[in-house]
Amino acid sequence: MASEASEEFHDEEHLLGDDEKDRSHKERPSRNVSRAKLLPYSVAFNVVLLLALISTWAISYRKFAQLRILNAVYSPAESAIEYKTVVFTGGLHGDRSAYQGYSEEVNERWNSLFNEIGISQIPAAMAARLPNATTPTAHDPKQYMVELDVFHQLHCLNFMRKIVYPDIFKIDLTPGTEEGEDNIYHLEHCYDQLRQSIQCASDVGTIYWEWSEPKQKMFGNLRTTHTCKNFEKIREWAAQHKLDETFDQFHKVEGAPIRQSN
Repeated sequence: MASEASEEFHDEEHLLGDDEKDRSHKERPSRNVSRAKLLPYSVAFNVVLLLALISTWAISYRKFAQLRILNAVYSPAESAIEYKTVVFTGGLHGDRSAYQGYSEEVNERWNSLFNEIGISQIPAAMAARLPNATTPTAHDPKQYMVELDVFHQLHCLNFMRKIVYPDIFKIDLTPGTEEGEDNIYHLEHCYDQLRQSIQCASDVGTIYWEWSEPKQKMFGNLRTTHTCKNFEKIREWAAQHKLDETFDQFHKVEGAPIRQSN
């Protein structure tokens, strides 16, 4: 009896195995069909993902390349450079800035832009990366003197601003006199420095045009939008690196490069 029961059990197991195999064979094609249907979607998804990654890389590389071009000439202050969007004041028809006109307050604002900064000092490692050699400081031969050009340009612009108010600043521009010739020489230097700086920056911010009903004519709107270096960050850098000594222009410092022209 036990033998017969065992044989019957094995027969049933065998039959069940065959049945499962049949069912498996029947289900496999439908699964394969489902996978085949999903394959194009999977390929498309991976292609889109790859393109997105390539696009992200290309944008990042282009931005990095642009930054490298902008800062191709080394500056010790490059770590302070940040960019921000700024809307300029037009300076006309009531849209005036705090730096226009004349008063003691306006004068102080101009002076605070550059007069408190002056010359900076940097370590020898930074000085070695400059495009031109510069002079060590008198008190420490491992520190070197530099001046960020923006502060020299602001000095020049401030000098030109004073010409607009001759009754207040009394700048002699009389040709043939020593003082007049010196001031004219200085003024010519300043406006050409600013010309070079403006052309170098070549600001491509756009002036846009509007129609004035009262005037019945077109006007350019000078409230233009620009991508600017954050001046305050650069000024902070210069203040932190301010020269630790009184600069004596008539004292020759050991290691100073020799000027090749007068």
